[in-house]
Amino acid sequence: MTAHESIALAINQIDEKKQKLKKAFDDLQAHRSLLSPSFNLSWSDIDSHFSSLHSSLSNRFRLLQFHKTEPSPETPLLWPELRSFCENMDGKGLGKFMVDNSNKRLSIKPELAEAIRSSSNPACLVLDAIEGSYHCSPSSSARAIDARRIFVLLLEALIEIKPNLTNEMRERARTLASDWRLNIGNKPSEALGFLHLVVVFELGSVFKMEEILDYVFLISKCKQATTLSKKLGLDKTSVAGVVQKLLHTGRLLAAISFIYEFEMTDRFRPVNVLKTSLYNSREAAKRVSAEGGNSLKAQNEATDKELSALRLVIKVVKERNLELEFFEENLEECVQELENLRAQRRQAAKVASPANPQKRPRVAMGNNLTTQTQSQQPPLAPDPRHCLQQVNPFGFVNSAMPGVNVPYGNPLAPYGSVPAPAIASQQVYYEQQAGYGFRPQYQPPYYPQ
Repeated sequence: MTAHESIALAINQIDEKKQKLKKAFDDLQAHRSLLSPSFNLSWSDIDSHFSSLHSSLSNRFRLLQFHKTEPSPETPLLWPELRSFCENMDGKGLGKFMVDNSNKRLSIKPELAEAIRSSSNPACLVLDAIEGSYHCSPSSSARAIDARRIFVLLLEALIEIKPNLTNEMRERARTLASDWRLNIGNKPSEALGFLHLVVVFELGSVFKMEEILDYVFLISKCKQATTLSKKLGLDKTSVAGVVQKLLHTGRLLAAISFIYEFEMTDRFRPVNVLKTSLYNSREAAKRVSAEGGNSLKAQNEATDKELSALRLVIKVVKERNLELEFFEENLEECVQELENLRAQRRQAAKVASPANPQKRPRVAMGNNLTTQTQSQQPPLAPDPRHCLQQVNPFGFVNSAMPGVNVPYGNPLAPYGSVPAPAIASQQVYYEQQAGYGFRPQYQPPYYPQ
């Protein structure tokens, strides 16, 4: 086996190995309580990382094949079937092959555009592939979702190729799109494929703008959302309506992408949007904790949600160079504080667990042993004086359990940052929220009044 063949074989095995890694990760999650508090990876993070590496390796391998100084007819393709289907204009076979291998689509993607380009009629080939597979999968099945992802890959390849379109092809695409839109409902995967079809075959004028904008809103969390919006020819005025809808429904980070990509920072204030996102994440964390009875599990779940939101905001802040605007918030320190908080809870739980039972005195009538021992135990309820303790910079107050901070569970601190009942009884506004160090002059609105 040549070196190129070995590399091709190894790349083809990546998806299989990733499935094994997923199983190992799930097994590890079953023992999450034993893990370090700094272990906050989710499978989506790992999957995204490996998918990116997979795509990069596949692209580099293709370049290596292309730039070989002595080309050989024996140089293997990762997916030779692709070129065979395309050269033979077997669209139905191509669609079925790709749907059957949908779990390997990231490995297929680097070769797809070049394979389709080798066909005599790329646009017709892709339409044949989609039409041949579209009705084979019920829209409610998992296989249907995989099929829609494959359709998006085919249409993205067609966008890259920029094929010549005839009126006959546009009419076929219009019929398919009209059928497609009936299944969209509230499903982003359907809307994403539909909008790609509209872009490729230039069908924007066939459908109402309000409908197109509704689908853009539906796919707002997809990475292709802003790119598709530009290819659809949407202007700032149209996109501003989408942004306002995203803001009003709490999809703040999705709104940020549109604000920057369409250069609307003068109309919408990204810093205020991000700070409101932080505020909302803390409110959501409090609700999770309260609904779980402020149990240890609920507290940890609330902390995890807040950590996830914080990290997303930190990512946007770094990408958009907004560090100076968030200097007083100390977001990295907030993350560390929450991680330490989780570690403190875990340690406290270990001390109080049945695996470490405390010796309990026998109860004897006429004996003051019990009374004497109980007098040496710490009180079960928090000392009222604890309410007067100073709040740390992150808005956490001490709990009844020594050494453990409770940002969500203190009934005297509805916003996790109010130490005394007199203050807690007042309504708390954004500028009073101390959990992230908001400046007094911070105003909630996203855009100028």
